[in-house]
Amino acid sequence: MTKIKKLADGLPVGALLWALQANPQLWDQNTARTESPSSPHHGLSDIWARFAAPGVDGSQPHESVWYPAADLIPIRELVYPLMGHLRGDQLGGVLITRIKAGQQCKPHTDPGWHARYYKKFAIQVQSAPGQAFCFEGERLETKPGDLFFFDNSFTHWVENDTPHDRITAIVCIKTDLEV
Repeated sequence: MTKIKKLADGLPVGALLWALQANPQLWDQNTARTESPSSPHHGLSDIWARFAAPGVDGSQPHESVWYPAADLIPIRELVYPLMGHLRGDQLGGVLITRIKAGQQCKPHTDPGWHARYYKKFAIQVQSAPGQAFCFEGERLETKPGDLFFFDNSFTHWVENDTPHDRITAIVCIKTDLEV
């Protein structure tokens, strides 16, 4: 089974990066993944662009909704063409993560309904040589504009041993497409 696979390169991420730089207030409005010291995402930064509506238990079946942050950045312009390309039936969560220079996302698996229902795709928005998305025995370095699939049911982690922030848009899509 494929744990991680680069699918494409050259996606137009410049406008998204520009908008993220123009809207630093969007980072860490929701710290559910990053606040707890026991979380593998502790100390990292997120922008939640789409997920369960506020007040809805995201660990149970739900329809995801766009959050206000998505109105300030051109994330839909990347997501909707991706849905078409991947023959997506349903769009789930859309999360933008930032791993600052020298930090890492610690080894973990992603449990819960949402993580199992959707396939996970990532668009690299910003990176530098030396950062990587990792699984046991596998390591994928990505450039801005790269699109990759990853299976979060296996233990994975992200290393950023560079002097630059690593920004990734994670897009959850229900699709029967074999990756």
